[in-house]
Amino acid sequence: MTGNLFNNRRQLFIALASGIGVTLCWFLLTWRYGLDLSDEGYYWYGAQRTQRGEVPIRDFLAYDIGRYLWAAGIMSLLGDDGIFSARLAAMLYLAITVSAGVFLVLQAFETTSGTARKSLLAVVVALLLNLWATPYYKVFDYGTSILIVAMLVLIMRSLSPARWFGAGLILGFAAVMGRNHGVYGAASALLVLGFLLIKGGQPRAYLRPAIAFIAGTIAGFSPTFVMGAVQPGFMGAFIAGVIEHVHSTTTATNIPLPIPWSWTRSLAKDGWLLWMNDVLKSTGFVALLLVPALTLFVLLRKRLDGFTRLHHLLAASAFAGLTYMHYAYSRADVIHLALAIVPMLLILLGCGIRVRSALPVAAGLLGLSVLAVAQDATVINSTLMGRRTTVVAVDGSALHVYPAIADRLRDATAALAAMPEAHDDFLALPDYPGLYAINKSRIGIWEIYALSPRDARFEQAELARLARKPPKIVLLSNHALDDRPELRYSRMHPLMYAWVQEHYRRADLSHSGELEVYVSRPDVQCADATAKSPVRRLGF
Repeated sequence: MTGNLFNNRRQLFIALASGIGVTLCWFLLTWRYGLDLSDEGYYWYGAQRTQRGEVPIRDFLAYDIGRYLWAAGIMSLLGDDGIFSARLAAMLYLAITVSAGVFLVLQAFETTSGTARKSLLAVVVALLLNLWATPYYKVFDYGTSILIVAMLVLIMRSLSPARWFGAGLILGFAAVMGRNHGVYGAASALLVLGFLLIKGGQPRAYLRPAIAFIAGTIAGFSPTFVMGAVQPGFMGAFIAGVIEHVHSTTTATNIPLPIPWSWTRSLAKDGWLLWMNDVLKSTGFVALLLVPALTLFVLLRKRLDGFTRLHHLLAASAFAGLTYMHYAYSRADVIHLALAIVPMLLILLGCGIRVRSALPVAAGLLGLSVLAVAQDATVINSTLMGRRTTVVAVDGSALHVYPAIADRLRDATAALAAMPEAHDDFLALPDYPGLYAINKSRIGIWEIYALSPRDARFEQAELARLARKPPKIVLLSNHALDDRPELRYSRMHPLMYAWVQEHYRRADLSHSGELEVYVSRPDVQCADATAKSPVRRLGF
């Protein structure tokens, strides 16, 4: 018993040292690369507004409250709400969750393995997990998937109510970070319970642990309940959001993309790096299904009393992998592949441990992963693939970004500079929340990031908000998302678009042509825009 306790503490120390150390080094190397005015702005702006006392979901379109409370807390401690602080807050969450992932792998090792060997493996695994955490603002989803695997391992290892309560805490916390993680985690837990019962477990033996698990889940999810109790209107907005996602027949969460099959690219035309990148991405989407399914097929043939820590890791990862597969296939790009790939990586690492080749397997996965994410990780794409970047100043930090992003930022900055009085009174549509974060200003509508069509009632409510304080300048990009004409802002939000056309005039303040700049027309009263339309409170 004493030996096991000592070994667990040693493994925990190694996991924390490697997870935190490698994540910090990777952050220092990469944090100046890349910028996304859309998705990154969605996180950064939300954290800023939360820091200023606004409530996510109720006051602005947002993910669940966890990431914003986390980031706002870190930014407040640092006394800064800039891009470095926002990225540092995400790095700290990643460091903790990567450490948890490394610990899971080390726990699956034989107890006789030496410290040096475990330490080296821990560093490689930490590098591997950091590499797939791209882009950085998605680490709250990426890291939470690691915690879901840890939750399932706790369930499988013991019938102790205390452990099941701890597993429930993790599930509740995961749901605070994102309700989708709560759904995936709950589904995975039910699959694990069914697996245990099929393997010969006695149903009555799981009653007390199950009750403890439910209690832990409620306790872990309590920040959402507290927010509902102390912030009027939040719970109604939260419930409305759940209903919206359940009943929506539109792309309420993700706009679908087809799987990038490798045979659609030409080796002769694209070169071996791009071709290999596509092959690995395609293989990854296929492996998301095959690896967990084959793992469970093998484990079903093994007696439960013969399960070791390695088998617990394999089973937990397989069940998590089957549920997170939905997230990857909902929009088949590398970002969503990354958010679902952790369980599969843990299975492959576990197989390496099983054949006593953990370090070579980890190193091989690391090498293949570099090629797989090369086009989506700015630091790798610019150094390994040779893609050109340019340096721009954002919130006092010099960032290496792609020329197209630099052009958008330059156009927006020039337009706002031409009307200094509009610095705190502009409207950027449909997907530029990053501009508000950079300028530390507040958007006048609830939907800070428009990705899907809205009905007339929703648009009228947004117009009512704008009528209270009409913006002096409107920056609008009417591009077709994913090259689909029906996903232009003018098609998804026709009333909003018509309102801009009616109350503003086009100004020649854009150089790239993508950004349409509109300035207010003093001869038109914006306050009349919604006079004949009913207005409802937004919040879902």
